[in-house]
Amino acid sequence: MFTGRVLGLGEPVFLPSDTAKAVALALEEADTCPTCGYPKSWCRGKGSQFTDYEVAQETCQATYRLALFRESDDWKNKHDATKQAVQLSARFRPGHEPPIDAGLDTD
Repeated sequence: MFTGRVLGLGEPVFLPSDTAKAVALALEEADTCPTCGYPKSWCRGKGSQFTDYEVAQETCQATYRLALFRESDDWKNKHDATKQAVQLSARFRPGHEPPIDAGLDTD
């Protein structure tokens, strides 16, 4: 079930292999640093302070537009309760949506 198998009549929902995979996923998630996304043994392990990391900078244009909006007078003049209740999201303007397979190596 965990891996998408089809259940037969009378079959258990979870097999021992499903449980093993779920436990392995939970262990991997627990070992993943929430800040950098690397395994904790890589970013926090003994000697990792001397690891030759380099910083890669990329800009998420959607997040950038949201930040600009939050700095605008239109947003700053809203009541605090409104700011807390409003869910902002960035969407493509009509007619500017990328193709559904943009960025995928589908050749």
